[in-house]
Amino acid sequence: MPLLERERQVLTTIVESYIVDAAPVGSRTVAKKSGLNLSPASIRNIMADLTEQGYLEQPHASAGRVPSARAFRLYINEVMRVRPLAESQKNRIAGLLGTAGPELGDILRQASRILSGHSLQVSLVIAPRHADARWKRIEFTLIKPGLVMAVLILQGGMVLDRLLETSPDITADDLTTSANYLNHLFGDMTVSEVRSKLVAELRKAETQFGELYRRALKMAVEAFEPESRRELFVDGTSNILTQPEFSDVSRMGELFRVLENHTKLLELLDKSMDEFKTVFILGEESDLESFRDLGSISTPYGPSEHPLGALGVIGPVRMDYARLAPVLNFTARVLTRMLDRRF
Repeated sequence: MPLLERERQVLTTIVESYIVDAAPVGSRTVAKKSGLNLSPASIRNIMADLTEQGYLEQPHASAGRVPSARAFRLYINEVMRVRPLAESQKNRIAGLLGTAGPELGDILRQASRILSGHSLQVSLVIAPRHADARWKRIEFTLIKPGLVMAVLILQGGMVLDRLLETSPDITADDLTTSANYLNHLFGDMTVSEVRSKLVAELRKAETQFGELYRRALKMAVEAFEPESRRELFVDGTSNILTQPEFSDVSRMGELFRVLENHTKLLELLDKSMDEFKTVFILGEESDLESFRDLGSISTPYGPSEHPLGALGVIGPVRMDYARLAPVLNFTARVLTRMLDRRF
C-alpha cells in the first residue's frame, strides 16, 4: 500500500541522512531534519511501521535505523531529484576524455578512470559487441604475393585485422576493387547481418560473379573472426577502502567476488542497453547473493536507437544516485559524440 505523506517524509529524511553519514539514523535526528514538527516518540512509531513494511532495518542493538534496498528503490523512483552538473564539471569531464589516445580501448579506459574519480566508486565501461557494430569499411593490403592483411573497421572504432593467404596472382589493384565492392555491398550493416548475407552471397557467387568477386567474398568470410570476449574496463577498486560499509573484510570479499564475475557484470550493464535508458539495480534486485549490500547505475552510450556499449558504477547501496546519475549520463553523451566524430 502507498505510504502516507508523513511516512514518505520520514523515509526520505532517513535515506538522505544515511547517504551522507553511512550511520544508523535515530528518531531525534529525523525529528530535527524532517520538518514534520513531530516529537521523537511520534517519529519512532512511524519508523517502527516503516520497519514492518520492509523499508527500514535495525542493525544490531542500535537505536537507529538504516534504509533497505526497498527504501532506496522508492526514493529513486518517486522522490529523488537529480542534481545537474556544474559547467566546470562538464568541462573537466569533456577535457579529460579528450586527452585519451586514438584507439577505442584508450578512450574507454579513460572514461572508466573519469567515472571512478568523479564517483569515488568502482567504475565499469564495456566495449561494444562486434556482432551489433555496423560495418564502416574493409581495407586489404598486399604484404607479399599470396599474403594479404585485411583490416575491418566497425562503428565505434572497433578494428579487426587478420592476415589472409590468397592466390599469388592477386594484385594491389584487385584488392582495392574487392574492398570497394564489399564496402558497397555491406556498408552500414551490423556484423551479424553481414555474416548472414555472406552465406547467400557466396552461393550466388558460384554462378553469377566473376573470380575476383568470389575471392573478395571469401576474404570477407576469413576476415570475420569468431566473437571474442567483450572487453570490460574496471577502475577505482581502491575506492572500496574509503567506504565504511567495506571495513568488514567479509563484505569487501563479497564485492571483489562480484567484480570477478565477468558474465554478471556484463548482464548488469547490458540491461541499460536493452532498455535504452539509465538503470539502477539495488541489492537483491540482482540475482547475485553477494550483491545484497550493493547498488549499481548504468547507462548506454552510442546512438540512442542502437547503443554500442554501456558504462556504470558499483558501490554501496547508499550511493548518492542523484549526484552520480548526471555524471554517468553526461560522460556517455561526450563519449558518444567522440566516437561518432573520430570513427
